[in-house]
Amino acid sequence: MLPLIKKVKQTTEILPTKWQSVIFRNYGYVSTEKIAQVLGCDVATIEREAARLGLGDVVYDRVWEERGYITIIRNNWALLPYEQMITLLGITEEKLAFYLEKEDFLYVKLGDYKPACDEVRYAPLTDEEVQKTAFIADMVCPYQQKATAKPFDFFAFSSGNTATAAKRAGTRILHGYLTPCGDVFDVDCEKYMPDALLEEYQKKGVNGLWCHGLLSALSPYPFDECASEGYEARREELKKLVARCKKYGVKVYLYLNEPRGLAIDKFGKYAHLMGRKEDGVATLCLEKAETQQYLYEAAKDLLEDVRDLGGFITITMSENPTHCNYRPQTNCPICKGIAPEKSAAKVNNILMRAVRDSGTGAELIANLWGWSPFMDWTEVQTLDGVDLLDTDISVMCVSEYGLDIEKGGVKSGIIDYSISNPGPSEITKKTLSRAAQKGHKLYAKVQVNNSWECSAAPYLPAFDLTYEHLKNLSKIGVRDYMLTWTLGGYPSPVLDMTAEFAEKGAAFDLEKWYAKTYGAHAAAVHEAVRDFCEGFKEYPFSIDSLYFSPKSLGAANLWSLQSEEKTSTMVCFAYDDYETWIQPYPYETYVSQYEKLLKRWGQGCVELQKLPDEPLVKELKICAETAYLHFEADLLQTQFAYYKRDVEKYRKELLCVVEQAKAGTEKLLQLVRENACVGFEASNHYYYNERNLLEKLLNLRQLATELTGN
Repeated sequence: MLPLIKKVKQTTEILPTKWQSVIFRNYGYVSTEKIAQVLGCDVATIEREAARLGLGDVVYDRVWEERGYITIIRNNWALLPYEQMITLLGITEEKLAFYLEKEDFLYVKLGDYKPACDEVRYAPLTDEEVQKTAFIADMVCPYQQKATAKPFDFFAFSSGNTATAAKRAGTRILHGYLTPCGDVFDVDCEKYMPDALLEEYQKKGVNGLWCHGLLSALSPYPFDECASEGYEARREELKKLVARCKKYGVKVYLYLNEPRGLAIDKFGKYAHLMGRKEDGVATLCLEKAETQQYLYEAAKDLLEDVRDLGGFITITMSENPTHCNYRPQTNCPICKGIAPEKSAAKVNNILMRAVRDSGTGAELIANLWGWSPFMDWTEVQTLDGVDLLDTDISVMCVSEYGLDIEKGGVKSGIIDYSISNPGPSEITKKTLSRAAQKGHKLYAKVQVNNSWECSAAPYLPAFDLTYEHLKNLSKIGVRDYMLTWTLGGYPSPVLDMTAEFAEKGAAFDLEKWYAKTYGAHAAAVHEAVRDFCEGFKEYPFSIDSLYFSPKSLGAANLWSLQSEEKTSTMVCFAYDDYETWIQPYPYETYVSQYEKLLKRWGQGCVELQKLPDEPLVKELKICAETAYLHFEADLLQTQFAYYKRDVEKYRKELLCVVEQAKAGTEKLLQLVRENACVGFEASNHYYYNERNLLEKLLNLRQLATELTGN
């Protein structure tokens, strides 16, 4: 079902007409025929009007429709009604609903509703609109430079050698840099896991890849046979991926959140299995023998058929409805008297029995995310839950969960996704210590390369903070890691550092690693990295800042001097809702922390610019500059949103912010043209493309005009 439609305040128009906005945002990214169909005109008209906007030299690249559809959806979300969006995307309503629900909760990122939009159709321009359009074209044309990097052209450097790296100790699992988050096994794995990327992972010591799995899509599902339709084909695709990865010494793990709930109206003769009910969905009550038998058989059958599968990573407290106690305060009449730690442990133990009985040697890793106060668990419940787990289960904790921090005098804590604050926390130490006492293999879920602190750069050059985190974990006996969530899968130098550290432990020498990696430039690179790390420590960390601040879309966020009357959405549209994203920091503290971060980070960027553009150094420069610009964009939008509450009082400050934003947007546009990885993240595709940044430049020019009256 598509998200509900909600009437909200319309965004400020930047182009003279809405149909021009449709062309500006989609020309070259969507076929001209589809744009014409949406706007109700012919192809010749679209081409003429695109040229009139300064886009005459743009060439259509179909890869955006195949691999960048999330970017297209986001760019048209508040512009077109559902019917026209479906036409633009060339898909069915059911497919759009699938994208919005299954692509890592895309509908939540977009706001959990669809802004009401009027139908947009082509109409001839008035004389005034023609004049305004010519003015826009005059600005756009100078920026239409040829890019050296092609979007989605990430890994074209493979030598074809599948034996380039020695096997390293420990397990290091990450999410593939390009791996989709929807129906992974409905896609040819060579499209998201090319040999070139596998070869790079092998060189960097990665020996595990995880991807989202759904048992009902990979095994027979008796409760709704339509859900498992085509499961045999998906299994074959999974086998293909497993076999290809095996050549590079890499195992594939399925990330399971089971058993999944079912729409209440689909239970039919299985109504007696309904447990917790909410929002039209019911869980399959885990206390029912039929639910337990299904979970066991589905997992065992899958493992026996895909015998080289590395195993399962489970999450048993999360957003998706699974067992009746997957969140606090169940309304299941049977499970409301059962402690949640017993339910969570039972899911893992059933799956472990299936793993053991399959005889495949697969591993079951229980991710204890949510076994915490975040889900109303006490420390005693967490430790009791560990005691209830089958001892053959590997236990994994989010390393930095519960870590106490203080920034600018403000005390707070971490749930996860932090590189700037190395773990582990005290509760992680206690939990993994209890697991070790019980004989479990230990894992830490960390975040290398990048995090939601800044996910638009392939990696954040904060290597020394990662090294500190690894050292801290080694002290409690952890050298096996889940290295990333969906973000962070770029084959960067820090992956090599992590593998080498796991292998050498106390014998690992950080200075020697820099020398091995950066040669004659090692000392200068390390000095710059120290600046990045010291600056990053000032980052005003909070879950609200991670998810709701402007840093994800960065410079692509459009601004308005009028109140936007909307709340920020998760890693997507920030609007002017700065009171949400600065929490728990006062405005002055949030701004001050960012100013300290940018000052030190900027020093590191200056030092790197002195070095020659050798490949790894050049890549490092681009990552550092991209991160700087996203941090700066967060600061500038926070200031803009604050100052615009009193335009007359802060007119001078607003103009200054607009000018700074213009310079930053121009720099980011240049980086996008230099490196295809800038702005990309697997679950969001590209946060922006060249056109988004050009539209922001038009937006800033419009704001400057409004502020000066010129």
